[in-house]
Amino acid sequence: MEKKEYTLIVDECLNKIKEFDNEQVLSLQNTQTAIVNCRTALSRLKEYTVHHKFENQEEEINFFKVYKGKVLKNLIYFIEVNTIERNTPVVSIGAQKKFIVRQEQKIKKFFKKHDSLVQYVTLNLTNLDTLFYTLKPINESFQVCNESYHTDPKFYTNHDLLLAKIKAFQKVLDYLKVKYTGIDHFLKFGKPISPKANMQWTGSKYQLVELIYGLHSSKVINNGETDIKKISQQFASTLNVDLSDIYKVYTEIKSRQKTPTKFLEEMTMNLRDQIDKSYR
Repeated sequence: MEKKEYTLIVDECLNKIKEFDNEQVLSLQNTQTAIVNCRTALSRLKEYTVHHKFENQEEEINFFKVYKGKVLKNLIYFIEVNTIERNTPVVSIGAQKKFIVRQEQKIKKFFKKHDSLVQYVTLNLTNLDTLFYTLKPINESFQVCNESYHTDPKFYTNHDLLLAKIKAFQKVLDYLKVKYTGIDHFLKFGKPISPKANMQWTGSKYQLVELIYGLHSSKVINNGETDIKKISQQFASTLNVDLSDIYKVYTEIKSRQKTPTKFLEEMTMNLRDQIDKSYR
C-alpha cells in the first residue's frame, strides 16, 4: 500500500531532528533548527488538508493524533527547551539548580490542572479520540479546550494542541532531570556528563560478549580491576544494546563444541587482511 503524502512529510521531519535526541543538553542553534523543521512540516501538513479529504473518521483521528501530533509535540518541546536554555542563569550553580526546579514545578502545576487529560495520554486511552482528534465544530463538543481558542479550526481539533503539549512537557521534564543531574555530576567530578554517542551495536550479542570477556581477561581496562558487570554496563549504554543476560550468553559461548572464540578469531583475520591490503 502506497504511503500517504502526510506520512512522508512527518517521516522527513522526524529524520531531520532525531539527531538532537542524542544530546544531553541542546544548543540554541540546534533547538532553532529543530523548530524551523517542525514548523515547515506543520505548514506542509496544513496544506495537505486543504487539498485532500480524509477517507474516513479513522484516518482523520490517525492524522491528528499520530502524524500531526508527533510534529506538534516536538515543536512545543524544542520551543520550551530553547526558552529554558536562553533563560538559564549563569551567575552560579545554585541559581541554575533553583531555575530548573522552578521549571519542573510549572510543568507539574500544568499537569495537575489537566490531570484527567494527562491520564488519558499516559494510559494510551482511545475512548474520546473522536472528540479530541476530529474537526468537529466547536458547538458540537461538550467542552471547549482553551488552547484551541486562537488556532485555525480547519487544522486544529478541539484538544490536539493541548494533548500534544502534555506529551511535549513530559519530554521536557526528562530533559530538565538530565540537566539537573549534569550539574550534580559537574560538582562531583568537575566535568559534564558525556553526551550519548550516536552509535549502535549491529553485530550479534554473542559477538559483543566475546569482545567484553576478551578485554576483561586481557586486563586492559583499569588493569583488570573492573568487573564484567561494570564493563558490560558501559558497553550497553554506549552502544545502545541490552546486556542484562550477559552471564547466560557467556555460559552458552563456553558450551560451544567447536570454537568458543569464533568472533575474536574472525576479528583477528579481518584485521590481518586489512593490514595486508594497506601495503598493496
